[in-house]
Amino acid sequence: METTEQLFRQHYTAMYRMAMMLLKDEEASKDTVSDIFADIIHGNISVREEQTPEERVRTRSFLLRCTRNRCLNLLDRMGRGERICRMLTLETAPSIAPAEPQEDHLEAILHFIDRELTPQTRQVILLRFREQLKYREIAERLGISEVAVYKHLSQGIKQIQKQFKP
Repeated sequence: METTEQLFRQHYTAMYRMAMMLLKDEEASKDTVSDIFADIIHGNISVREEQTPEERVRTRSFLLRCTRNRCLNLLDRMGRGERICRMLTLETAPSIAPAEPQEDHLEAILHFIDRELTPQTRQVILLRFREQLKYREIAERLGISEVAVYKHLSQGIKQIQKQFKP
């Protein structure tokens, strides 16, 4: 079986290029590819023993599909983050209903964020939606990767949606 290091040397550049093409973000691309190799190391992704050139081509294709799927999932989570941003900052079109129910709804969401989310997730959500920081700025401020920012936003948004879904 090839070692993870050999796989890394053979496939990292192609995987990184694909991630850059989709994400257009250097750090997020590096994190995405690194996460895939971490999953290989931890046994979450299995890569067959390579013996023939055909099997190497299949492994390359598999790793590129993994990269593409992770990038698309990340972009999907980012899209949900933008939708919740509009909800939390009340940037949506004015409602026909009086302002008080919207304010009550926002207060309920903020109360939920303060009480139910983990400190790190709460901090990421508040930096993104209150201070309008970009993912990179949040990552730098908290000393975490952009992928970690995306993951915290995704977790927080899912919990908020689950709690407040009509």
